Amino acid sequence: MSAHTFAMAALAAAVFLTPLVYADPALPDAQALIAAGEAQLAQGKAEEAITTLQQAVAADPKSSLAHLRLGGARLMRQENRAAIADFRNAIGADPNNADAFVGMAVAYLHSGDYALARAALGEAKRVAPAKAAEIDRVLSYLDEREGAAGPASH
Repeated sequence: MSAHTFAMAALAAAVFLTPLVYADPALPDAQALIAAGEAQLAQGKAEEAITTLQQAVAADPKSSLAHLRLGGARLMRQENRAAIADFRNAIGADPNNADAFVGMAVAYLHSGDYALARAALGEAKRVAPAKAAEIDRVLSYLDEREGAAGPASH
């Protein structure tokens, strides 16, 4: 390989590989946005948190955590349908995200869909057997709730 060919190969590698090695500093960092959204939630600023967490999802659409936190923020604002979609996206990014299944169950519970809440809790228990005791407590609550509501709620 001649010195000229080597230099051209090195230049091509530098040009094409640089975007893979270095992040664009102008792009927002999903982790930083998630942290900012969590801080906003802790301050009771759910609406602002939703905006920030939407930016986190845009920055990293494959981040299960970003979708999970966005779903949680929407759940706090009783936006159950949107929260369910966010939890589904979190599960799509990480099928073993038990917290997303639990969040989805809570959204279904608040929507009055006990069968889907129960199914989501079953999945949470399947992917996180260590959380079985906590999940069983929620299932017991769901059993009580279904019994109190009568057969029309099924």
